[in-house]
Amino acid sequence: MCRQISAILLAVFALVGCLSCQKGDSRHKISFYHWKSSYQVDEEVRSYTKELGCEKVYLHYYDVVKDGNIVRPINFLRPIEKNILHQDSVHFVPVIYIENDVFKDVDLERISQIGTYISRLNQTMFRYMGTENFHCGEIQFDCDWTQSTRDNYFSFLSFMQEHTPDMKITSTIRLHQVKDRETMGVPPVEKGYLMCYATSGVDDGSDSNSILDINLLKNYTQDLNDYPIQLDYALPLFSWGIVTNDNGKVKLINGLTASDLDEIRFKQISENRYEVLEDCFLNGLYVNKGYVVEIEQVTPSLLRSAIQYLDDKLKKEYNIVYFHLSKGFLKRYKIDELK
Repeated sequence: MCRQISAILLAVFALVGCLSCQKGDSRHKISFYHWKSSYQVDEEVRSYTKELGCEKVYLHYYDVVKDGNIVRPINFLRPIEKNILHQDSVHFVPVIYIENDVFKDVDLERISQIGTYISRLNQTMFRYMGTENFHCGEIQFDCDWTQSTRDNYFSFLSFMQEHTPDMKITSTIRLHQVKDRETMGVPPVEKGYLMCYATSGVDDGSDSNSILDINLLKNYTQDLNDYPIQLDYALPLFSWGIVTNDNGKVKLINGLTASDLDEIRFKQISENRYEVLEDCFLNGLYVNKGYVVEIEQVTPSLLRSAIQYLDDKLKKEYNIVYFHLSKGFLKRYKIDELK
């Protein structure tokens, strides 16, 4: 009898252990940023996002910049005729990028004026987009604030929360702002979005992947578990080409891959570097003979390493927002590689 009870208990403990492992390996909730001026999503993308269980698209609406002493919006999203993802209960969360200069040398009265202006502009955008298309509960602001603009940006966030009480105000956060939070501060929002990419400069002379370097990600997030507000995590899916001219100056070509470089005009000189053999246009940028193009991309294995690091570091469920929603980028990854 005792042996039977022991066997039953062992079976129960094994089952509990198995369930615990499954819980620890839970799938992340997946969303996407969309950061193009034209929103074009077809049935193939719809099928992909549906299989991922995507519920939100963080949609870039416009930028706010400082032109002299005038604050003005630019780079508006073009009209959206149809959001086929809405059929699967995928809604938009508006994202407004604000240039850091907007918050330089301004007082609280000016901040309130900027906040009122943006609030009115958002109301116009919501009507323009159609109520079925956007997620009513949140507005996200994207600003790479500095130590000198921190207080003004944070005052702006507080103003927006006070004057739009039916909306949750959220903010993007860069890696260096998490690492140096004693000087950079913590934004006064319920939730932030940590941008886990662009871990180094494209012209810093290092051999690391400037889009995503796991060692640098670890270095920036040593104290991540102590960050005082809830975080979602933005991970990159994109690639780019770093073009270096004869004088060592660099320019970026977003979305570039090695498949865009034919063997007639480009010669591979190392694993990810190519020499330009003749003057030509490359994705709209004119490049001269002798220039060097370096391809950087986030491979499935590199992405998996980042997710595994966050799993091990956080030891809890968290949400992932991929940058960004593009059929060309999605084709590089299997569904399971993004979960």
